[in-house]
Amino acid sequence: MSPFLAESRNRILADFRDFKWSWRGALRWTAITLGAFIVAALVILYFLDWNEMRGPVARYASFRLGREVRIDGDLKVDLFRWQPHVSVAGLRVADPAWAHHPQGASVKQADVEFRLVPAIFGNWTLPLLSMDGLDVLVVRDPQGRTNWDGDGTSTFRIPPIQRFLIRNGHVQIDDMIRKLKFSGTVSSSEDINAGSNAFTLAGDGTLNGNKFVADAHGGALIHVDQSRPYAFTADVKAGDTHAVVDGSVTHPFALDEYKARINLTGKDLADVYFLTGLALPGTPPYQVDVNLSRKGAVYTLADLRGTFGRSDLSGNLTVNISGEKPDMRGRIASRTLYFDDMGALFGGGASMAQSPWLLPDTVLHTERLRQMDAEVDYTAGNVASRDIPLRGLSTHISLKNAVLELKPLSFGFTQGKLTGGISVDGRKDVPTAAMDVRVSDLHVETFIKSADKPVSGIVEARAKLSGTGKSVHAAAAAANGQVTAVMPSGQIRHSLAEWMGVNVISALGLSLAGDNSNTEVRCAVVHFDVAKGQMAARQFVFDTAPVRVDGQGSINLQDETLNLSLNGNPKSFQILRLHAPIRMSGKLASPNLDVDVKPAILQTAIGAGLGLVAGPAALLAFIDPGLAKDANCTGILTTAQSQGAPVKGAAVQASKARDVARQAEKR
Repeated sequence: MSPFLAESRNRILADFRDFKWSWRGALRWTAITLGAFIVAALVILYFLDWNEMRGPVARYASFRLGREVRIDGDLKVDLFRWQPHVSVAGLRVADPAWAHHPQGASVKQADVEFRLVPAIFGNWTLPLLSMDGLDVLVVRDPQGRTNWDGDGTSTFRIPPIQRFLIRNGHVQIDDMIRKLKFSGTVSSSEDINAGSNAFTLAGDGTLNGNKFVADAHGGALIHVDQSRPYAFTADVKAGDTHAVVDGSVTHPFALDEYKARINLTGKDLADVYFLTGLALPGTPPYQVDVNLSRKGAVYTLADLRGTFGRSDLSGNLTVNISGEKPDMRGRIASRTLYFDDMGALFGGGASMAQSPWLLPDTVLHTERLRQMDAEVDYTAGNVASRDIPLRGLSTHISLKNAVLELKPLSFGFTQGKLTGGISVDGRKDVPTAAMDVRVSDLHVETFIKSADKPVSGIVEARAKLSGTGKSVHAAAAAANGQVTAVMPSGQIRHSLAEWMGVNVISALGLSLAGDNSNTEVRCAVVHFDVAKGQMAARQFVFDTAPVRVDGQGSINLQDETLNLSLNGNPKSFQILRLHAPIRMSGKLASPNLDVDVKPAILQTAIGAGLGLVAGPAALLAFIDPGLAKDANCTGILTTAQSQGAPVKGAAVQASKARDVARQAEKR
């Protein structure tokens, strides 16, 4: 043994023989051990063939991601520089077994550089992130399983990237719950001399068969400062939906906090669902401006202003995504709501032009109702309608666990109001719709546009219906329930009442004389029992002082046709009366009103026969003894009240008093 080694051995043995515990010694040996370990690690890393490490690296990544990760190409790592560089080729990430796709994501070539010193202290800055041949597949199956991690509510922060390049990128999305399919390309580029448009991120493809184009711009990434907002603009077109965005990321690039002004236009606001996942109502062509801000899991839509059809829109909303699904809350209002614009809410509007039905037959998307909850108040100060004297509207829109409710729902008329609620249960693929609405204090004369009001009175009504179907028309075609309308009292032009009884001499005389006097409407009631879309008239009475009109027939909601007959019977002796019931037939959208002449023809034939036999006896065929009895108005009103019509007790008491007075007159 050489003298040097022998002396070293002796010193080490001496050190152990003379060893005494001290903090200085412990720290010295710890530092020596740690230093030796670091030196050894650096030497190993410097001379390491990283291609030999592809397997261990991929296995570690597989463990972290919970699915297979492979590196089929070269893995190169250069750590010994101020900006370490990592290059990987042929990176592949497999999908879960249930997804039935062999591969969820892949990239032909990826290069990453990071700043060493800040990274040591946990502050990552990436001077370069480049991906060539990126291919990403996003899948969600009908059970809600996804091939991506996270729920979208956690903080999503990207380190500052000073150069971000994507070449030949491809993205495919197949969301079976939202029924969304997207396939497109994505790329990025940067021109440092282009000012605020230095960075460009572009994409194009198809979204549910419609053309999709997106173009986003921002300043040069090399100038990004995490303490200052990063401004960006974006232009997105998806079919008929067009969004123009002007915003900024508050702390680049923490994507859970940003602000933007958005201008949104399109043919139907419901189509925004494919971009946002929000189940919004159907509308005519619309235009909306809104200030959007995100802070964590809460989106705020402030100062929302716009139009749909001819109606205006304003309000404020918040969307909280911290739960299992988005939760929308807020208030929306219109100064003027045009009644025609409401048709699109359930699939009407422009779609009705190609529909043979009055009721909308556009499919109701129940899968959208399952994707969010909502509590939103809506009011319209004025409702403009060509045919209906509406004054205003207010409702609370509640969507919870796929059940949509408009309750309370209130329409104001010029005189009178409609109150109640409407619900759509979307928990199943075929929804169930229900309505329970009441009309009270409605003055029938307000529906007559002419200055001359031949009929006046107050109508009270209730409709309680429910049906199952994929559209409003289909639900109505299967509806069950009751519809009742009552006029407790009123006035009708005397000549019109006589015409209803087809009392020719009296009616013609009053009309030719220009008689505008009125006679009493003692009561009127229409009650339909509805079963499987068939509305059968169980009670149909319109009782005036001179004439009682009884109706019968039905309305078919399946083919939207009506078949009603009104037969007037005089209460006093009539010399010339024709038996000619009034018929209502045809489609609900364009009903026909005519006179059934068959009974009158038979009556005329009988008169002619009597004339041949006994001359003047022919008149007997046209004489009516006037045996029609007064309707039991008190009983009719009481029955209607029990069926849910909002008939006031005072109206029933007044009817009793009128009945007593009329009986006294007859005596």
